[in-house]
Amino acid sequence: MPGRSMRRDLLLLGEMIQAADRAHELTRGLTLQALQDDRLRSESLLWNFTVLGEAAAHLSGEIKEHFPDIAWRPVGGVTHGCLPCPFFSCS
Repeated sequence: MPGRSMRRDLLLLGEMIQAADRAHELTRGLTLQALQDDRLRSESLLWNFTVLGEAAAHLSGEIKEHFPDIAWRPVGGVTHGCLPCPFFSCS
């Protein structure tokens, strides 16, 4: 049975995948100008980037070390601190 840290990492990675999928859906077939002109879509996209950044910032060091080719620090630093910690069940 996976440990608490591993379960938490799996949940965070799942949130990251969902946020990335949503971001892709929100931008599919749009020009930059069309995205800039659509406030609701732009704010939804920002929310998904916020989820990505916050989830990345809360992943364990073990996961980050296991996948060294991913630029975890820049990803997590983009929005770190924008969402309250309880959203990601931090202790």
